[in-house]
Amino acid sequence: MIQKEKNLQSKLFKIENIRQIECFFALNSEFKPEKDKKYQIGLSLDISFQKKGKKVRVILKLSSEEKEQPFVFRVIFEGIFVFDKIPEKEELERIVHINCASIMFPFIRESIADLTRRAGLTPLILDPVNFVALYESSKEKKKKESEKKQKK
Repeated sequence: MIQKEKNLQSKLFKIENIRQIECFFALNSEFKPEKDKKYQIGLSLDISFQKKGKKVRVILKLSSEEKEQPFVFRVIFEGIFVFDKIPEKEELERIVHINCASIMFPFIRESIADLTRRAGLTPLILDPVNFVALYESSKEKKKKESEKKQKK
């Protein structure tokens, strides 16, 4: 029990700040909507981070630049998280890609909904993201790529 409490203590962090640091939105003037047709919005999500002392700066980028949709956008949010004790590299990566990204994502959802509403469109409410599955999938993909390189 004491060991579990120690591990929990090393993973505690606080949110210092979450803010939008970049935003781009443009209506697609060449897009011709078809009546009663729903359009798929292709999304690209990127998560990166830098650590400095006990602070970790997480960057979450979400963009959509498909030509067959009514608009394109790119938003970038920054989250500053302060750890009591910085975890080991692999554990920190997991916390950033799952916990920190999950904390930051609602801010991006709100921003995109507001941007689309202000453009006179029906607000785009992004579906929730399973960051655990996304992280595990990314990890598995990297593992396979690494194995391919080793075989060559």
